[in-house]
Amino acid sequence: MIMKKIFVAVLALMIVLSLSLTALADETLKVKGTVTKIDTAAGSVTIKTKDSVEVTVIMEDADMLAKVKEGEKGEAKYVIKDGVNVGSKLRKLSE
Repeated sequence: MIMKKIFVAVLALMIVLSLSLTALADETLKVKGTVTKIDTAAGSVTIKTKDSVEVTVIMEDADMLAKVKEGEKGEAKYVIKDGVNVGSKLRKLSE
């Protein structure tokens, strides 16, 4: 009887953890900083944060790349899909 309760508790915990990980996978992230590279062929933008971390985002809509220019301040919103930063929004920030 005790083994059955332990099994049910472990199973419930596994279900909760798997749902939590799924929710994290769909979490929208944001990067702000200086646009250091725009690759129209790849449909990507690279933004360098104030901490000097460069984040490359592949935009779902490559036309959004026209909203920013290299050297400008920009912000991209993205999710991580299969290890790739996939952007949904891109905008120029005022200096």
